[in-house]
Amino acid sequence: MALIGILKQSFTILLLLCKLIGSKEYSPNANGDQKLSECRRCKVLTESFNHWLDKTSRGKYEGGDAAWEEAKLKSYARSEVRLVEIQEGLCSELKIHQDACYAVAEESEQVLEKWWFDVNSVSLDLYTWLCIETLQQCCPSNHYGIDCSPCPQDKYNKICAGHGKCDGAGTRKGNGTCICRKGYKGVICDECATGFYQTSDSLCKACHKACNGCNGDGAASCEACNEGWELQSGMCLDVNECASSVCEHHQYCTNIEGSYKCFDCDTSCNTCAGEGSSNCTACEPSKVLWFAAGAEIFTQTVKLIQQTLT
Repeated sequence: MALIGILKQSFTILLLLCKLIGSKEYSPNANGDQKLSECRRCKVLTESFNHWLDKTSRGKYEGGDAAWEEAKLKSYARSEVRLVEIQEGLCSELKIHQDACYAVAEESEQVLEKWWFDVNSVSLDLYTWLCIETLQQCCPSNHYGIDCSPCPQDKYNKICAGHGKCDGAGTRKGNGTCICRKGYKGVICDECATGFYQTSDSLCKACHKACNGCNGDGAASCEACNEGWELQSGMCLDVNECASSVCEHHQYCTNIEGSYKCFDCDTSCNTCAGEGSSNCTACEPSKVLWFAAGAEIFTQTVKLIQQTLT
């Protein structure tokens, strides 16, 4: 009985541990906060602030003479009352990154108040003023690095020629290198990578699978043929490897584009030309080839047939 009680208690503890491990409180990354960069954390805060700025856009002072309030006090739009309302709701609407938002809000409380009451900053949006200019944790769009250098552009002012992204764009991180999409290469992603060709509208399209380099669409535009293909009449055509003995003696060959596959013969076959016992070309010693099928015949039956024929 004592043993049963110990087992029950152990099971209860194990169950509680499983629930704890599965809960958000247990995981330090439940909100993904540790993965956020400084710039992203700041942006989360400003997005939440703008959310509550919009939510309180129709607010007015409660009670009193509205005309007197307009004349004697600041308008509600930049009032301390509205700021308090915004701060009370700040970050509470977030389903992810909430902890990071609360942390940045606490760190930036005095800075936010300065932006709110400084008439010279009213013309600047909060993200630009706080994240880019004041805290210097972000860069303007299409700029990168400590000095917010401009990302590389082509002659049409397209970042990375429109075929890649700038490393660190919008942050104080990165080196501004163009990270090209598949099919593109070059310092600003304005060239076609190996295995791609340039179309009339300056896009890079994949070569035909038969090609080892190409100058256009289709197998007739190959510069050279890939393995498993051969050049015939100016076009790369599939090689039928199954025309020669490429598989083991107890296997049959199936040709596929650019290659082949070997499959085991039926167990009744010694050699075969395809799947199943009906495709045997030679049988195992204990079997005979009968109407192109490997039919199992016991030794006594074989002897009986031979005696009958003689």
